[in-house]
Amino acid sequence: MHNALSFQRVHQPKTYSAAIYHPETNMAYAYNPKGPMFKTMGHVLSAEEDPLGNDERRGQRLWLLPEEVLYCIERGSLDVRWPATEAEEDGETLPMSLQGAYAMFIGDEVSHGGALTFERYSVYSGLKRMGYSVMRASSWTGTGPRPTANCLPPPQHRTWQAGLSSLQQLWSSIFANRRHNDASSIATGPLVQPGLYRSYADIYRRLALIEFHDPVLQTASALHNGSLTEEPSLHVTYDVWKPGSPSFKKRSPGPPDFRICVVNARETVVPTLQQLSDLLETTPYDPPKPDAQLYQKLKHGYKNVILAVVDQGVVSYLRIADAAFGREKLYERRGNGPGGKRGGRRGGRGRGR
Repeated sequence: MHNALSFQRVHQPKTYSAAIYHPETNMAYAYNPKGPMFKTMGHVLSAEEDPLGNDERRGQRLWLLPEEVLYCIERGSLDVRWPATEAEEDGETLPMSLQGAYAMFIGDEVSHGGALTFERYSVYSGLKRMGYSVMRASSWTGTGPRPTANCLPPPQHRTWQAGLSSLQQLWSSIFANRRHNDASSIATGPLVQPGLYRSYADIYRRLALIEFHDPVLQTASALHNGSLTEEPSLHVTYDVWKPGSPSFKKRSPGPPDFRICVVNARETVVPTLQQLSDLLETTPYDPPKPDAQLYQKLKHGYKNVILAVVDQGVVSYLRIADAAFGREKLYERRGNGPGGKRGGRRGGRGRGR
């Protein structure tokens, strides 16, 4: 291990890029960096946001966030230099070591408000090594924006097909269960009264007595009048896109494929139901595909967040979803129909023939 650490690290000429550290913003900027990885990293700031002003090289200057700079230094794709001071007459800059980069970019929350911790960087570097595109979420430094209209399901527009389906269900329920809706008999007798039942679906419907949580019926009044705390302890940290995702563009990224909430296992206890509910209320409404399988629907849910639990560098991912088990009727599932695939020819031969 000592020999491996003492080995001199060099930059490849084809992928060599130089950058200058900017102490005021705790970021670094590079001019026309090389390599395909910068297609998903860094931003060209506008004239109002650029700390160096609107000079002649503003469009060529790519600003990198602390986690992006540290990741590039680790993999040897970026040579970051300390800025030259006024006392240095020759203006030469010194290279920033990996140890110096960790000291400057991680844990310096008071001076720059970056809030880059070791746990957050562990999740970021791990996802980048696997090829994902990772960007900071809007709630990076705090709770982020309050729940908006995109966190609610779209209004249900009733059509003539929906009205006809509801009328058929009402008609069948009246005549099918007319003999079994005696409240006094249900209170003193069995839930399923003796009688003629055409299918198991009628029996299971009578057993459904407890109302279930339905995220499709959530309204704006329930969201704004809910119990969302002012400072929830959990919030989305990163927006993540799959490798090669067509919806990702660095200038205008589309909706992310995953939303990551980084949790420090050494400082955070097991989240309560209220904390998880507050976390899901701030995420957009994302229902599963109608033609998806049952397990995929329950796993995806109508809102979902991935908890990245970091325990001293070991990251474990746990998906939290707002699933609606009551909407997925197991007894109403239909198979693929009679018959199946058969091997061999029809009327095959027996052994030895």
